[in-house]
Amino acid sequence: MSRLGNKGFTLIELIMFIIIGGIFLPASILAFTSAMSNFSTPDYAVKARFLAEKKVEELTKDAFDPGTPTQPYVTTGYAGYQWKWTVCNTRSSEINLACSAVHTKGGDYDLYKRIEVTVLMPGNITYDVNTLISRRPRS
Repeated sequence: MSRLGNKGFTLIELIMFIIIGGIFLPASILAFTSAMSNFSTPDYAVKARFLAEKKVEELTKDAFDPGTPTQPYVTTGYAGYQWKWTVCNTRSSEINLACSAVHTKGGDYDLYKRIEVTVLMPGNITYDVNTLISRRPRS
């Protein structure tokens, strides 16, 4: 009788393949799932930017009003997202300062309105949008 050659795997080779696969498979699944969760972060940021810009547009659609006090985080209508905003009057020498650092004493603080919107995303990550608008005539 002649043998057909060395085709196929032996039982020892098959067991070794299963053992090595059992070691590397969980590590590769962990790496894959962490990579996939990182791909979803930009989606969160895009939605947060959309919400922040929506709030800025809502606050700037009307005529120039005096400052609005800081709001606590409130729901946005999107699950997992909250926002808060601050509107303050400022002057040209303080346009780079946050509303918390602006002291509204003096006569030219009604020249600019600074709007700060913070969106709290899932995972307690915040996204901030700040804008400055100049005085416009009342409508």
